[in-house]
Amino acid sequence: MQENPQRFLGFDRHERSGDMRLLRYALLIMVFVLSYWAGFYSYEGILWLGWKETLGGDKQALVFWTSIPYVIILVPLYLLICYLLERKVKRKFVRFVSYPIFCASTFLLPTALILMLFGGGSLFSPETLLFNSFFASSGIIFGLGYGLTSLLCEPKNIE
Repeated sequence: MQENPQRFLGFDRHERSGDMRLLRYALLIMVFVLSYWAGFYSYEGILWLGWKETLGGDKQALVFWTSIPYVIILVPLYLLICYLLERKVKRKFVRFVSYPIFCASTFLLPTALILMLFGGGSLFSPETLLFNSFFASSGIIFGLGYGLTSLLCEPKNIE
């Protein structure tokens, strides 16, 4: 008896694509959150390794001043970069490796925004290197997470 190719595991093809889309969005939201906190803990780790200091009472201020450029600049930019890589790069492995490299390379933009908000400074001073590490590590984690999400939720031909 031949099975209907439109049905697989009891689901219609269109139902499965909707479920996969929902799963992809849920995973991407988790990737956004995880990459932000990876950057935050990178900042904290570099602060401890470089200066033997902790954030103390400045954690809330750091979360506030880093979440603004993260949401306004990085999330849309990360999505644009990943979208362009998905469209232009055909080989899966090259795409998977390119996501974190290109996402991490955007670290200067949010750091420049923070510097402009506080009246300038050098993009490579010791203090701004903390922000650079924050946004670069966030880009690496976002790129890896997006790559894994793409591999997991990639549409498969069932015919």
